[in-house]
Amino acid sequence: MKYKRIIHISSIIFVGILLIMWEYAVYSKKLSAVLLPPPSEIFEVLKRQFILGTLLRHIKASFTRVMLGYFFGSLSGIVLGFVLYAFPKLSAFVQFPLGLIRPIPSMALFPIFILWLGIGEISKIVVIAFVAFWPVFLNTEEGVRQTDKNLVELSQVLKKKRIKKITSIIIPSSIPYIFSGLRLGISRAWGGVVVAEMLAASSGIGFLIEYSREMSQSAVMFMSVIVIAVIGFGIDVILKFSQKKICFWSKEL
Repeated sequence: MKYKRIIHISSIIFVGILLIMWEYAVYSKKLSAVLLPPPSEIFEVLKRQFILGTLLRHIKASFTRVMLGYFFGSLSGIVLGFVLYAFPKLSAFVQFPLGLIRPIPSMALFPIFILWLGIGEISKIVVIAFVAFWPVFLNTEEGVRQTDKNLVELSQVLKKKRIKKITSIIIPSSIPYIFSGLRLGISRAWGGVVVAEMLAASSGIGFLIEYSREMSQSAVMFMSVIVIAVIGFGIDVILKFSQKKICFWSKEL
């Protein structure tokens, strides 16, 4: 435990040293402040945007979109993963169309979603749900496949009903995989919202990145990226903590 704590502290110190070196490199004119603004300038922009309330407004807009899309995408991925297990013939039937759809990038689909659903919130939430769906679905599917075959055979010998087998054996063994998918899904969801907001939005972190690029405000761009990183990291920490509490039997956590 102490060993892990030392590593965590060392990683924080390492990041601090990188920030100091970054600040010094810009201050000594070895790096361009236009292309790579110093951390002190980024912090000042962050503080100013926070005081004015501008940053909070954009964070609220993006966070709401992410959470809605993430919820629907993750829920769909989990449900479909178990449904395909329960119905093997359906699983075999949908493998080909799912395989065709999965590689399509969200940036390619977003204009189609706008065409179908309009430029409002629904199209943004749908594209976020789309990108969050795949890691959750694939990990759920893999978790189901990795279920101990001996336990499944035992339930069949005992003539347990399918729903009982799923709730008492399949779901518990799949939960660690589902959490892995959820952690991947939240990072994909933030990527999806940035794409959606950069292309068609008047608020949100993605919009702020695109607007600051057009205005050549590099410090605001970097601030926006850092805000996404911090929020995404915070959500991942919460998911990882929840995973440890729920999957207490797993030795790998």
